[in-house]
Amino acid sequence: MDDNRGGEVDPTMSKSFGKSAALALFVGLAISGCATSRRVVASLTANCREVQPGVANEMIRDNPNVLLLDVRHADEFTPELPHLLRCREVPLSELPRRFAELAAWKKETVVIFSRDGTDAASACEFLARQGFLYVSHVEGGVEEWRRRRFGRFDEARS
Repeated sequence: MDDNRGGEVDPTMSKSFGKSAALALFVGLAISGCATSRRVVASLTANCREVQPGVANEMIRDNPNVLLLDVRHADEFTPELPHLLRCREVPLSELPRRFAELAAWKKETVVIFSRDGTDAASACEFLARQGFLYVSHVEGGVEEWRRRRFGRFDEARS
């Protein structure tokens, strides 16, 4: 039995240890890189949050300077889901070229609506990436807003 008391390193063990160490280092860097990229993505959209319709209603009630933004397209306005009062309408497909129109609200509260909340979430993330500080999108969109009977509809325009 060789107990290797002379301090010599077994060459097969050294190669095996080297490969394991390299693999562990690579995995560690990959994990930390993923965590860093997640933090970067999270920080880009940290200013965008989803709110329940009731919370949005309170935000609108308590903040007279809030911008209400509706990103629905023309064919999404129906008698069942009419225009909202005091709401700026910029369809989602036009937002990338028209967001400069909203620059006055970059440091103000912006509440975004869409038909079901999906397009509003996309608009929220887009505006957050453009430097808007306080953007929220309404969960469930105008459909949920209407179902919960919060009102604020401009029936004459629909």
